[in-house]
Amino acid sequence: MSSRFQRIVALRSLGISALIVCCLALVACSTEAGTSSGGSTGTPSPTGSGPATTATTAPPATPTPAPTSQLGPSLSQLSVYVGDGNGDFLAINAQSGAQRWKMGIGSEANKPLANNGIVYITTQDGYVAALNAGHTLWHKQGDSTGGGIDGRPQLYNGMVFGATDNGVIFALDAATGNQRWRYPTGGQISGSVNVQPDGTLYAGSSDGYLYALNANNGALRWRYQTGVAIEFTSPTVNNGTVYIGADNGKLYAINTSNGSLKWSYQTGGQIFGKPAVDNGAVYFGSNDYHVYAVSVSSGNKLWSFSTGGSVTGTPAAYNGAIFITSSDNVLYALRESNGSKLWSFTRSGGFGRAWPVIMQGRLFIGAANGNLYAINTSNGAKIWSFSAGSPLDSPTVGQ
Repeated sequence: MSSRFQRIVALRSLGISALIVCCLALVACSTEAGTSSGGSTGTPSPTGSGPATTATTAPPATPTPAPTSQLGPSLSQLSVYVGDGNGDFLAINAQSGAQRWKMGIGSEANKPLANNGIVYITTQDGYVAALNAGHTLWHKQGDSTGGGIDGRPQLYNGMVFGATDNGVIFALDAATGNQRWRYPTGGQISGSVNVQPDGTLYAGSSDGYLYALNANNGALRWRYQTGVAIEFTSPTVNNGTVYIGADNGKLYAINTSNGSLKWSYQTGGQIFGKPAVDNGAVYFGSNDYHVYAVSVSSGNKLWSFSTGGSVTGTPAAYNGAIFITSSDNVLYALRESNGSKLWSFTRSGGFGRAWPVIMQGRLFIGAANGNLYAINTSNGAKIWSFSAGSPLDSPTVGQ
């Protein structure tokens, strides 16, 4: 297991939903789903071209899930993609749990992104790769100055985006892996960047700033100063607001148009993961052992739920429930309306760096024991498990 993984797990021990694809009658829909102060602007860093380097290849019943008889791909046509701690990357049949393919990538992979049959991954040693059915299309360093990568890659307008622990936000050409532009911040970036359909990229840095960049060229649009490090948390954007946590235990709601603060909510510990927004609330966890639901309009607390450990996971919202992990080795399913527990799923060793992803009523999650699990979202029952043999990161589901 990498020292970076051990460092992150150690920090978290101190203390998505993925969207359902529904195609009905030729229509395809998908949704992504205090104090006040202003944002400040800055001067964008110059852009540059990248290197040409290449490499080788139980309890009460829960809400009933949405029906899976739909016009999109069936679970048997989908794969769960996930990387393990030994430097291998796997594709698992989402229906049966059988391995489709496995390949060595040389380093621990982070949360992948699947798009049109191509899987994009970032690695702990600072590389980005594009894979197709177990074959490497390209494999390039994220930034020529080096630095590992922790976050999930993002895709927009023919480019793949990420950020390094050297503090550089970068864009690579999705077809070739060559660097299109780079933007250095003043601190480490340990979370994922978030690229929106309007062409704005958001990223938090340990220099205390939330950055909003033009995704097409890397120019700075605005930045908001929290005054404290933003670590191990990623921005979520919904309805004109970007939500992000910080090391001071605050969740910030920032206006996407100008970087001004709408509100902030104070918890009792460092905030990890990526907040989830659903039904007028933002859901997130804290190092103070609590899961929170806060009103998106006012920033007032709607409810909180106490766990037995630091809530380091990224929540997934699905069908009126929130699914989130804690360092007490438990995956919790909570009602969105009041935070009451629907069910829990416990595994020795916990879930480490892995967060849940949901597709067609099934929750997929990796665990520190090396197993990938498919779980029924309605009652927490295990459907299947696959043994990879070493700790797993967060998966994604795609063709």
